[in-house]
Amino acid sequence: MNIATAIPAARFNALLVEVEGDKSLDLEPMLHHQGCHVRKALIPAQQPIQASLEGIDLLVLSGLAESDVVAWAEQAIGTSRVLVVTPSVETAIQAARLGAATVVGTSIELAAAQIGQLIDRIESKRHAAGHDNLGGRSASSVVPGAPTSGTVQRRSTPLPRDAAPEAFDALLESAEALLPMHKFQRVYVDYALRRFGGNKVHTAAALGIDRRTIQRWARARFEPATTASARELGGS
Repeated sequence: MNIATAIPAARFNALLVEVEGDKSLDLEPMLHHQGCHVRKALIPAQQPIQASLEGIDLLVLSGLAESDVVAWAEQAIGTSRVLVVTPSVETAIQAARLGAATVVGTSIELAAAQIGQLIDRIESKRHAAGHDNLGGRSASSVVPGAPTSGTVQRRSTPLPRDAAPEAFDALLESAEALLPMHKFQRVYVDYALRRFGGNKVHTAAALGIDRRTIQRWARARFEPATTASARELGGS
């Protein structure tokens, strides 16, 4: 696999603020894989906070003291999504009161899940803004490279991730188990399908695949049971 093609093109701007010399959690590669162009800033801050936040979609504060967390979060909340990764429960509580998402400790899995959820919210906000600006049709809802005929090019906003917790857990387990790609794709499509409330048209448009692919995989899931039942009936 070509590593350069495995990392999605940057669609979001992230600012990662860390304490100078802190290597407890390497968040930069994770942000890249979530489709973020990453800028970094070190504490002590080398330039005014407001200037650093210009054009930023996602602010990630890692290992900062509570006073620094408050200073950055207060400036960012309202214009950017904020994630605070901290070993301190008290700092996490203060950050949550300001409206930030939090991770206590150094769990890379929890940090990845929180970043993914914040990216989903940023993307949903973009879709809503595009829908309002274009009189009912969102520019971001058009599937890049999709045919101009025979394909649905508009999609609804997906349900929150919390609407499909079991499917999300299955997706994480499949990724951790390094399932073969053809099996992992089906788990991913099942997760996306649940996020769109079972709507195959919207799911296919969001994923950039043909609706018939989803229908074929759905049929294949039940074919073994159906075949077995037919054999039992034929032999009875």
